[in-house]
Amino acid sequence: MQAARNEVAEYAEAYGWPLIEEMPTNDDRVPEITWRISSTVNLHYAEDDATGCSYVYVTAGYRDQCQAFCEHAEQHLNFWPREQLLAQYDSSSNAEERAGMLLMLALASTQRVDTEGQERIMAALRDPAEDVREAAIYATSYTPDWRYRPLLESVAESDPVEELRDDARNMLATYDEAGIR
Repeated sequence: MQAARNEVAEYAEAYGWPLIEEMPTNDDRVPEITWRISSTVNLHYAEDDATGCSYVYVTAGYRDQCQAFCEHAEQHLNFWPREQLLAQYDSSSNAEERAGMLLMLALASTQRVDTEGQERIMAALRDPAEDVREAAIYATSYTPDWRYRPLLESVAESDPVEELRDDARNMLATYDEAGIR
């Protein structure tokens, strides 16, 4: 992770983007780090709790700005191409690997409709392996969408594992709070 953090810091430094914030955490995890690209655009570095993967994202005043700087970052930073994540998930040989790759795939998803990733998350909510269903419930939080609701409701009502039923109910409550219907 240190190498990834250094790579992003060097990228920001090369373009003269000042470091504006290191949001602390309550434990030993790496804080989220933010650089200012312009008055309306910021570059963020963070590490995902579930996967341990580092990632960057851009916040901007306009969608086009965000898209342009995301594409710029993709050209200058090492990252897992989307196609590679899909292929890795599809070729996973066991439930543990499939669950981990599903979370990485969800982490790499964008807010726009991601049909390929969404189809895999929806299928994983019905997977026979408990670990994969658990990962799928969590994966629906990366890019929440109303299309997940019927499957989350099904898990909440009839999954054979009580903890997963509870997890699905909690996710549905979070969707309700966010107005995702």
